[in-house]
Amino acid sequence: MISAFTNIFKIPELRQRVLFTLAVIVIVRAGSVISTPGVNSEVLRQWFVNVADAQSGGGVAALFNLFSGGALGHAAIFALGIMPYISASIMLQLMTAVIPQLGRMSREDGGRQKISQYTRYLTIVLCIFQGYLLALSFESPQSNPFLPGIMDTINRLGVPLVSDPGMGFRLLTVVTMTAGGMFLVWLGDQITERGIGNGISIIITIGIIAQLPAGLIQAWRTFVPSGGQAAAVSPMVLVLLIAFLIFVVAAVIAVTQATRRISVQ
Repeated sequence: MISAFTNIFKIPELRQRVLFTLAVIVIVRAGSVISTPGVNSEVLRQWFVNVADAQSGGGVAALFNLFSGGALGHAAIFALGIMPYISASIMLQLMTAVIPQLGRMSREDGGRQKISQYTRYLTIVLCIFQGYLLALSFESPQSNPFLPGIMDTINRLGVPLVSDPGMGFRLLTVVTMTAGGMFLVWLGDQITERGIGNGISIIITIGIIAQLPAGLIQAWRTFVPSGGQAAAVSPMVLVLLIAFLIFVVAAVIAVTQATRRISVQ
C-alpha cells in the first residue's frame, strides 16, 4: 500500500491531479472560516461551544454545521455548503421521472447537459431562498428555534450577532451566501474534471472530516466521566452505538456488493 502511494507522485499526470485536488481543498477550508460581512462570528462560535458543553439543544444547527464543515459556526461565506446543489439534483431527478418532457430530454443527445444546467439554475434559487432565511435568522436569532439559548451568549459577550441589521445586510448576505454556494459547486466540478474525481463527494467528506476531531472530543466528554463527575450518558450506550455503527457499515457493504445469480436456460 505504501508503494502504491509513493507511485502516485512518480506519475506526472496523477501527481498533478492530486496536487490540484489538495489546492482546492485548501480553498474550501479557507472559505469555511471567512465570516460573512456584518456578522459577529464569535457569538455563534461561543454558542456552539456552550451547546456542546451543556449537552442539550442545537442538534439541527450542529448537524448543518457538520455538513458545512464548521462554516455555519463561523457564519462563513460557505455556510450554505454544498447542500443546495444536492437538493436541486434530487429535485431534478424526481422531476425527470414525473415530467415526460424532462424524461425525454434526459434520453436525448445533450439532454444531460441541459438538465445539469437546470440543476444549477435551481441551485441559485435555493441559495437565494436559504441565504435570505439565514440573514433573517442572524438578525433575529432569538426567534430561531434551532438556536436555543443564543441570547444568553449575546448578553454575556455584550455584542449583537448583527451590528447593522436591515435590508442592506440581508441583500449583502444573500449575495455572499449565493456566490459562496455556487463557488463550491464550481470547485467540485473542477475536482471532477481536473482532480481525482467525485468533487462534490470530496467536498462533503472534507467538511465532515474537519469536524471529526471536535466530535470525538465531545463524545469523550459525553461518555467518559472526568473530574469526579459522572458521565452524562452511560458508557454502555457508547458500546451499543459503536456496535450499531459496525452493523450499518457491514449491511451497506453487503448490499452494495450483493449479487443474485440467475440461471439462464
